[in-house]
Order: sequence, then C-alpha cells, then structure tokens
Amino acid sequence: MDNLSLFSDGTRDATEALQKLLDGRGYIYLPRGKYLISKTLVIRGGTCLSLAPQATIRLADGANCTMIVSDHSVENHDITIEGGVWDGNCSAQVRCHEPDRYFYGTAVQLLNTFDLTVRNLTVKDPEAFAIQIADAERFTVENITFDFNMMKPNMDGVHVQGRARNGYIRNIKGATNDDMVALNCDDGLNGKIHQGDIENIEVDGVFCENGYTAVRLLSCGSKMRNVKISNIFGTYRFYAVSFTHHNIIPGAPVWFDNITVDGIYASKAPQTYETEYDKNARDSTDEAYGKGTNDWAVRAEPIIWFATGVRCGNVTLRNIHRIEEAVTEAVTIDINENVEIERLYIDDVFQRFVNCPEMPLIRNKGEVKKLITKAID
Repeated sequence: MDNLSLFSDGTRDATEALQKLLDGRGYIYLPRGKYLISKTLVIRGGTCLSLAPQATIRLADGANCTMIVSDHSVENHDITIEGGVWDGNCSAQVRCHEPDRYFYGTAVQLLNTFDLTVRNLTVKDPEAFAIQIADAERFTVENITFDFNMMKPNMDGVHVQGRARNGYIRNIKGATNDDMVALNCDDGLNGKIHQGDIENIEVDGVFCENGYTAVRLLSCGSKMRNVKISNIFGTYRFYAVSFTHHNIIPGAPVWFDNITVDGIYASKAPQTYETEYDKNARDSTDEAYGKGTNDWAVRAEPIIWFATGVRCGNVTLRNIHRIEEAVTEAVTIDINENVEIERLYIDDVFQRFVNCPEMPLIRNKGEVKKLITKAID
C-alpha cells in the first residue's frame, strides 16, 4: 500500500493508500501522477501534504463527498497543504442539502485549526466551495488558482467562516461562480449555523475575468473588524467588494469596523456568451436565482455595495479606479437604504464609461454620520 506508483495512473482507488500516509503525519510528498479518491481524506495536526506540480488528486465519479478535511473533533496545529491540482469532478457529483451532508463537493475543508497554510495549488471544478476554513487562527492562503467549469452555482473560492482571526489571503487567480474570497462571520456549515467574530485579516491580490464577486464581507450576529482588502483586479458580474448580512439569523446585529479597501481596479464583466464557460456561468446563476439574474447583475449591481441594513463603524475606500467598457447602469459605490456608517473616508476615486452614459459615482440612500472625501473625479 505504500507504493504510490501503483495508484498514480488515475484508474485505481488511491484513498486507502493516501489515508495511511496521512495517518502517519509529518511531511508527505506526492510525486507526479493522477490519484483517484472515493472517500474523504482526513488530515491532522503536524502534517504537511505536498503535491508535485504535475500531481492531481481527483474525486471519483459519484463519490459525492468533500475531498479532504481536518480532524473536526480536535484542535489541529501546524497543517500545510501545498501544490498540485485538486479536481472535484463536479459534473459527476450530486449536491446534497441534507443537514448532516451539507454541500458534498467542497474540495478542501479545514476547521478548528491553528497555524494553517494552504498554498501554491489549483482547485479544479469543485461541486461547491473550493477552500473552506472556519474556527481558524493564524492562517495563510496564498498562490491559489481556480479552474472552474462554472457548471454549478455556489462555486466559491476561499470561503472563511467565523471564528477566524489573524489571517492572510493573497494572490488568488482564476474565476469562480460565487465569491472569490468570502469572509462570513455567520453562515451555514454541515447543516448548522456556524458563528464567530472575524478579525485581523488581510486580503491582497485578487485577479479575475468574468467573475461573480471578488470579496464578500458578511456579518449577522458576530462582528467583523480590522480587515484590509487590497489590489482587486478584473471584471465581475456582481461586485468587487460587498458589505452584506444574511437572514440565516433573522434580526441579528450586523457590524463592520475598521475595514479598509485600498486599490480596486475593477469593472463590470461584458457578457458575450461566446464560450461554453460564459454560458455555464449565466445558466447556473439563472437556475439558482431566477432567469435573467446574471444579466441583471451586470446591468445594475455596483462595484462596491453596502446592503440594506448594514451597520459600520469606520470604513475607508481608497484608490478606486474603474474604466467601464460594459453597457451598464451600475454606479460605482452604492449605499442602500437603512445603512448606517459612523465614519466613511473616500480618497482617490475615478471612473470612466466607454460604451454607455456615465453613472453617478456614489449613490447614498443610507446615513453616513461623518463623510470625508478627497480626490474624487
């Protein structure tokens, strides 16, 4: 069972052999090859799983499970997953919403971790989330590429749920069919509400063409504070950055504080539907949320969005630059009704519309108690 070459041609089930290696912990290296798994792998503290660049772990047809998880029953210290390709094979999986089997097809799910690193890898075609992290402290996610066929809705990228603190997410590339990066204090996980504050997080470098949303922030009962988002590039059907809540806990308080957005070079994604990829993105979005939703988002949804009911302390928006080539009616910064922001600082914001009339840079239907502006054009 230790001879991985017997399982590297992608035809024999490598699950048992790989799990045996993981149970031994320490440094584990997977050489080039294709490794088929039919059940969820479990990784524990004190383990570095390193894949060669030419190594692929692929989920078997009909496996309908998460690809790899941390041991959820204990605290896990010092886990690293790096290199290679994690192929969720989403076209051959079936999503299940049963309470104990929520979102079968997550590629990498890491809970209750300290000193966690996920780096230098590609996630291909997960059935739902690519990388899901919760109850985490001191974590780094970097140099991640998404290679998604867009066949399913809710194909998130790096999805962080509370409790989470002291995290660094950088150099995220590709496109997803939901949020490229989501910081969600309060959200569902394994059929249960998963809650906790998110604080001291930096997101630096998101690169995408015809993506869904670059970075989503969500609070609904827990607090988000001390978050910096920098260097968002590309085109998005929905938002570059969104401040949101969710009715998973109706009436729960919403709070964002000391949030800095510095360096947005983004615009709306023109929709030509010339490729299968673009058609899949449209069709899966419309199937989940209603016919026409995809095109409506391009036409109407802003670059930076404060959703109705959001409450914020200090927010800084700096270096926001939009050159708009899509035909759209979307404003750049949209503050909805019943939004309260104690202090909003806006510095160096620019927009240019190439193929349609220019829209307002800011639309404010909420309450900004203290607004400081500089270099807005």
